[in-house]
Amino acid sequence: MKKNLKLIFTMLIFALMIGFASQDNIINEKPTLRFAADPEVRVVATTTILRDFAQQIIGDKGTVTVIIEGGSCPGHYDYSPSDINLVNTADIVFYHGFENATFLYQLLSAAENLDAAYSLSFDAGLGYTQWGAPANALLFVDAICAHLNTTYPILNQTFNENCASFKQQIMAKKIELETLNLNIYNFTGTKAYIMNHQTAFLTWLGFSITGSWNVDDNSMTLSQFSDIINEADQTNAEVIIMNYQSGTEQGAEAAKELGIPSVALLNFPGVYSVTSYLEQLDFNAALLHWAMNDGPDPRPSSGSIGSELSLPLFAVIFIGVAISIVLYRRKAKKV
Repeated sequence: MKKNLKLIFTMLIFALMIGFASQDNIINEKPTLRFAADPEVRVVATTTILRDFAQQIIGDKGTVTVIIEGGSCPGHYDYSPSDINLVNTADIVFYHGFENATFLYQLLSAAENLDAAYSLSFDAGLGYTQWGAPANALLFVDAICAHLNTTYPILNQTFNENCASFKQQIMAKKIELETLNLNIYNFTGTKAYIMNHQTAFLTWLGFSITGSWNVDDNSMTLSQFSDIINEADQTNAEVIIMNYQSGTEQGAEAAKELGIPSVALLNFPGVYSVTSYLEQLDFNAALLHWAMNDGPDPRPSSGSIGSELSLPLFAVIFIGVAISIVLYRRKAKKV
């Protein structure tokens, strides 16, 4: 009996020693895991298009926040106190270039974080390249990826893989829309008088640009409005194309005066449930198809439901009809 008790006691001591050793290993592992963890990615973008480009590259390593929502004109933005909190701890604030003179310098100065600013126009050397055309968007993606790699070197592999994947998606969308244009849309050669922010996108789709204006609706004078009508008329424009974020009323009125269609394209996602650059390409092409070829209007009507609700609603209707049929059959049997 004593031998058994001694054996049991020895086994308990041995088990406790193993337990303490295991616990010590677990405790010692925690700092290793902490130090090996990915750095916190703190990135802000001034516009929704830059947010999308950066987020596609960062992936699940962080969430990019945006200063200016998609429905606003970035050229007339006034920052708020909440924006100071948004940027004061950012490692990077991606911006196009024009924002610095309007609000960004004052905002980052107030947040004491001027070093975070990274201009795609100047720091990345893109100038005022328009991102609407896929070939130009690739330049933005490469520049953003390069700066992210410099700022977070430990995440280079992830960023480069995500960047390559996103660029493949852009190229696939480019080929898809070019095929649709060749076979269905037939935009090539269409004479268009346009708001010049859409020049790169419309040139890529083959439109013949007969003239353009460069002021938004809020800044347009009566003389400039008259110029749009006269020049569009003299150049035999077949459509007037606006930039949604710059205003939609003046171009539409000019087109109405001339008896030709008009359409306002997006320059930034965030409107009409368009959340990304790739969706924006699809949406703008479909909207042009609606304006020029009487295609379906991709904009949700005021009384319509979003695509995210259409399937659940269909399911409810289907179930309701099925229940009605069952109840009808039961009633019929009773009769």
